Amino acid sequence: SKKSNPNPTTTMNLTKTLMGAVFIFLTSYLSAQEIYSKVKIYPPKDNMARANLIGLLQIDHFMPTDDGAIVSEISQRDLAKLKATSYKYKILVPNVARELDSLNKIYYRLKKEKKVALEQSGNIIDNIIIKPADFQVKSTFGGYYSFAEMEAAMNTLVTKYPQIAQKISIGKTDELRDIWVIKISDNVTTDELNEPEVLYLGLQHPREAITGASMIFYMQYLCERYSLDNKIKDLVDNREIYIIPCFNPDGYEYNRTSENGNAGGMWRKNRVKIDSSKRGQSYDYEYGVDLNRNWGVDWANCTTPIKGSSSSCGSGTNTSASETYWGSSAFSEKETQAVRNFVKAHHIVAGFDQHAYGPYYSLPFGRQSLHPNAMSVKGQNFYNAIPALMGTYNGMRAADSYDALGYEVAGGFKDWMLMGELGVANKDTVWAMTGEGAAGGGTSGNDFWAPAGQIVNLSKGMCYQNLQLALAAGTYVDIQDANASAILSKTGNLNFTIKRLGIGNDLVKISLLPIENIQSVGSSVTVSSMPEYYSSNTGSISYTLSPTIVNGQRVKYAWKVETNGYSYTDTVTKYLNPIQLLYDNMEGAFSSNWTATSNVADNWNFTALSAFEGTQSMTESPAGNYSSSTNRKVTYKNPLDLSNATAAYLSFWVKHRAENFRDKLQVQVSTNSTDGVNGTWTAIAGKTTIEEPGTLDGSTLNGKPSLTGIRDYWSQEFFDLSDYKSANFRFRLEFTSDGDPSSFRFERDEGFYIDNLEVGKTTTNLTTLPVTFLKFTGKLLPDNTVQLNWEAYTDQLHDYFEVQRSSDGSNFSSIGKGNAFPPFDFLDKQPSGGNNFYRIKQVDKDGTITYSSIINIALSNNIHVTVFPNPVTDNISIKLGSLRSENFHLQITDIQGKVMYSKFTDGRSNRTELKVDMNTWSSQTYILKVYGPDGGSLITQKLIKL
Repeated sequence: SKKSNPNPTTTMNLTKTLMGAVFIFLTSYLSAQEIYSKVKIYPPKDNMARANLIGLLQIDHFMPTDDGAIVSEISQRDLAKLKATSYKYKILVPNVARELDSLNKIYYRLKKEKKVALEQSGNIIDNIIIKPADFQVKSTFGGYYSFAEMEAAMNTLVTKYPQIAQKISIGKTDELRDIWVIKISDNVTTDELNEPEVLYLGLQHPREAITGASMIFYMQYLCERYSLDNKIKDLVDNREIYIIPCFNPDGYEYNRTSENGNAGGMWRKNRVKIDSSKRGQSYDYEYGVDLNRNWGVDWANCTTPIKGSSSSCGSGTNTSASETYWGSSAFSEKETQAVRNFVKAHHIVAGFDQHAYGPYYSLPFGRQSLHPNAMSVKGQNFYNAIPALMGTYNGMRAADSYDALGYEVAGGFKDWMLMGELGVANKDTVWAMTGEGAAGGGTSGNDFWAPAGQIVNLSKGMCYQNLQLALAAGTYVDIQDANASAILSKTGNLNFTIKRLGIGNDLVKISLLPIENIQSVGSSVTVSSMPEYYSSNTGSISYTLSPTIVNGQRVKYAWKVETNGYSYTDTVTKYLNPIQLLYDNMEGAFSSNWTATSNVADNWNFTALSAFEGTQSMTESPAGNYSSSTNRKVTYKNPLDLSNATAAYLSFWVKHRAENFRDKLQVQVSTNSTDGVNGTWTAIAGKTTIEEPGTLDGSTLNGKPSLTGIRDYWSQEFFDLSDYKSANFRFRLEFTSDGDPSSFRFERDEGFYIDNLEVGKTTTNLTTLPVTFLKFTGKLLPDNTVQLNWEAYTDQLHDYFEVQRSSDGSNFSSIGKGNAFPPFDFLDKQPSGGNNFYRIKQVDKDGTITYSSIINIALSNNIHVTVFPNPVTDNISIKLGSLRSENFHLQITDIQGKVMYSKFTDGRSNRTELKVDMNTWSSQTYILKVYGPDGGSLITQKLIKL
């Protein structure tokens, strides 16, 4: 057959079409990110071979499974490498971005139909952290804030809270976006050198989206709760908190735009353009440095010897293929330069770098093999105690990079903050760490992009951990009541122990607050200094119970800690000479009281390894560290009769080291077991038990109260048994450990030590003293709000406190309710000009009412006077404050005008406090007047002498 010549016009059009298709393909390829898949991989058991596989696939985060596999999200090119190996694998999610989009569509549909609530009932973290009203789960971008929306949220924050929030740019990125810092503190425009400074970093890796959302949540939480929660107000007033919600805005926005506005983009680095002579062959990797490999300590040091994979450590030899490319030099990137300059210009004492994927804190050192003995004793104690506190409600574990992840990291944030060139003039140590974004309460945070329905819950867990680090940045102590549950005398001393957990070492004041059936207490105890970090100090305060109180009555009190402007309390319950059903100090023979069962040879017994008192305690693993996949029970041999109890309790002293949320101890009780084995057993809640719901992320708690994690100093645990009034009451302790699927170093630890265990009851009908007000004070704050504080004895009938205000001291109206339990406080956000008379109305459940004394805080022309108590029986305290710089004249006259007291004083800065002895004055009404420097009367107030 004969072929015809092609038409030149047709050929040209076809060529144009092909070129256009190629251009569209290349444009799409260059702008869109590579598909990532979630894959379950069965790695080799040999550690070196396992590390090499992780390095080959550039796996930076993974989650282990019980069958020895690991789950991670890897790119298509790395999936091809995996297919070329002989290792078994299973693709769980072919396209994680598409899967995330599908999950979020379901969430938004249910949310619109009002079938899903963001805050789940019964989740303990929900009872502690309240979602800020301004925080939003967005309807686009997978629920996350875009960078522009982050900027808008920051602008809203500083507009609504200008007195405590400030927005600062510390530099610009290659694409000219600002690196914003939000500062939160009481005197926000002033650098107060006496206040500890803490730095928080979000979105260093832009695909770890929850880290930015959690920082927005945190800044809003601090500001919104400032006027609602005195604990937050105290914290903000005594810290300088710096938050960088988006450290890598270029990479973050690239993830958003490359995915057409959807979540799921997997870009990890920044977007600096790499010199073409240094990059590899793939155009889609011509950008980017991993910022968390670009810091100045151990930068680019991934040479032998190294533990784990050198690819995870960082790669400087192949910029095109490495997601962990460390850059051309230490601090080569504008982002790391900006934070370095910021830190060196401040006095940061603690730093936190939030990441996502896996429930653990990564502690210094990234290159453990280069610093085998570098950590100080203080550092060891700090990194032991504080991460344990931070992870209380989100299941986080803690170890350095290799012990937590199985590989080393060079050039990371935490190492430079701890060991970097900060200079003696600033700070020689910044206690820093990385948080890998645990799943709070068992929800799944094991994705770089957590689904929209999990954003609030995850942010709550991260907010709690951030608050704990801010507390630890200053003076912070743990207080333990050091008394048995039985009080033996109506008078005596109550003992306490405090342990230093904070970086600061300021004066600590300990007070005893009577709550129930205590007539009086002694003076506060002041601990001026605890120079050695993690050291303990003991003390005591005297008490007197009611002279008419009888044996078996309940006694309640609270230890109050005040330090560096911050205060908190610990409530304690005791009984006067109760009936003791069991006391075991673990000094005798184990078999006298206990029966142990276990699925392993090592089982519950007494040990001399540790003791609260004496020489022995009881432990679940007396031969050493506990093992994997164990269930070990120890049961008290005999049934106890609680049938006639009006109240009953179980208490013991405990210290423990266990894998958080995975290995746990439960106190279980039964009222129908005839042999101590069968029957129905229920785990009961104690003072420090955790009961977060859910079983994901390795958690075994599943909503059942348990002791877990690390608390490696003795503390007293208390269980109320009043709901188990049976003649056949039995109890046992059950320890369980999981299958340890990961390479986490501390998966098998010391376990639990138990000492001085006691069970008691009372058959006395419980009665209490009537409510008595001990102290009522108030002060005007710099923002013209009034802070009220009171102390009171309360009883079992106590229902609530109501705060009342009056302008004339006679006609009072309610302005709100105070806390039902200590600490008792209230913030009046809108006091009136002139006189503000306050009193506290205490209401019992039966309607009985008791009133406090009255105090008055007068406001006039930026001058305020606080007088208390009023009425007065002996001495009166007068506080004068003003923004003016003049002298003022205070004068008290009787009703006929006779001058009883006269004083000239400076009223600036709330520094003036005068105490006037009125013991010898007649019982009548007096007039207090404050005159200005020109002699004009500024404030007039009545004083009543009883």
